[in-house]
Amino acid sequence: MNKKVALVHFMGALLCLSVFAEADNGKFLPDAQVLFPNHVFMEAGAGMNFPVMFFNQGKIAMTSYGGDSFIGAGYNFSGWLTSLHYTHDMWGQGKGDYALMENFHNNIVELRIRKIISKKHIKWFPRFLEMIPGLGFGVNFITTDYYPSLRAKDEGRMNQVLLGDDGANCFFYRAGLEFAVNGITDMFVPFIGVDYNAFYDTSIGGGFAGFGRVYAGVRAYPLGVINDIKRAREEERYEKMISEWPEPSAKITAQNKKDFTPDGDGINDVAIFDLRTEYLEAEPEYWAVSIFDKKNQEIRRYEGHGRHPSQIVWDGESADGELVFSRNDYRATFTVLPSVKDKERTGISELKAEDSIKTGILFQVVIPDKQWKIIVNTIHFDPDRATFEKISEEQRQENFDTLEILSKEIAEHGEVEVLVEGYANNVSNTERENRQELIPLSRLRAETIMKLLIENGLDEEILSYKGNGGMNPIAKWEDHDNWWKNRRVEFIVTRKES
Repeated sequence: MNKKVALVHFMGALLCLSVFAEADNGKFLPDAQVLFPNHVFMEAGAGMNFPVMFFNQGKIAMTSYGGDSFIGAGYNFSGWLTSLHYTHDMWGQGKGDYALMENFHNNIVELRIRKIISKKHIKWFPRFLEMIPGLGFGVNFITTDYYPSLRAKDEGRMNQVLLGDDGANCFFYRAGLEFAVNGITDMFVPFIGVDYNAFYDTSIGGGFAGFGRVYAGVRAYPLGVINDIKRAREEERYEKMISEWPEPSAKITAQNKKDFTPDGDGINDVAIFDLRTEYLEAEPEYWAVSIFDKKNQEIRRYEGHGRHPSQIVWDGESADGELVFSRNDYRATFTVLPSVKDKERTGISELKAEDSIKTGILFQVVIPDKQWKIIVNTIHFDPDRATFEKISEEQRQENFDTLEILSKEIAEHGEVEVLVEGYANNVSNTERENRQELIPLSRLRAETIMKLLIENGLDEEILSYKGNGGMNPIAKWEDHDNWWKNRRVEFIVTRKES
């Protein structure tokens, strides 16, 4: 990747970070940093309280619904919001015999710790949304005007609790979850939330009490205009840079272009394709990698939406489970449909790239460590002949190269015997054609191949040949497009008994 491309990617990442109005490093732990005045925030809001329940008194609501208001101030440590809050809760008159109070009030001073979770943490999150779980703890100062319930009168309870009275102050605990709308401005971050609160009260006999809230509020960074100006300048520079970008492009590169042999021997058993796109501003709408055989038929496809993987690993099988043939060329294409944003910016609706690989000699296991089969369908013959006289010089040279490599690899397998089997395609699908034409022709061709193997150094004593004609077709007779697979030579390599 050249320096210009690297700079573009860096600026793209910088813009993605700047979309979020609030500081957030995308990690769980905050970064070590000096304190920035523009990370100081203030917030305020209000909401509705659900009835208070004392768990040791039947879990029955003792108040009606109420309301709350709060103010706070704090600091954003790379996405961790640490703040000090004052909250005032109030409830109206409770109903029923267990309703012990009217005008029940909490005055809470607490420390809140919350964590921003955004698209930087969860990829499928919308860019404008933050999820903010948090905890809080502090002190609750309770006040109550009077207890009008029948139960309170029968038990002779006090009719008022004031700030500072014995038993009116207790520890307070809170767990909450907020959702904030960001990406607008650091001067204005609206949020909504729910929480559950608990405290241990002794002013009315002792016991844990709990209640829930729903609320809404606004968080503001008094010096956030600094962030807004910085972000606007970065976006302006980024927009200028992408306007000067070259046209977007896609690239696919095969790591092992030759001798791809998925036969399970641990050597070049997979084909690896590296994928890359350049000068796209957003993730693509769709991508696909297709693999084609020598007749340009698609045999395997990998596809998806959004960001494409950096690599595709192919095991050499088609979608139907058919293995590649020895000494064949296979073409791989990489297609990308850019996002709507990139289409509008560039006017390009599709990116395409391709590369190819060539298989080597596949020793397919028939009997482990005993017998193997090699299938080759790229040995070219003259029409209806067992000769190489009328084919092109390029085809003739390909035949010699294939047989030379084949002879060498068979020799490397040690003491073996080799049966050369010729096959043809039964066009008429009749026994007459197979018996009178195809078997004799395939026998002659197998004999020709055997003689060339001897010329390439294999011992005549380990070689034999056979003509099978249209027997054991790979492609069915109805599948005309794949008849070429039936015209092949198979080599059955068997280890000699020691």
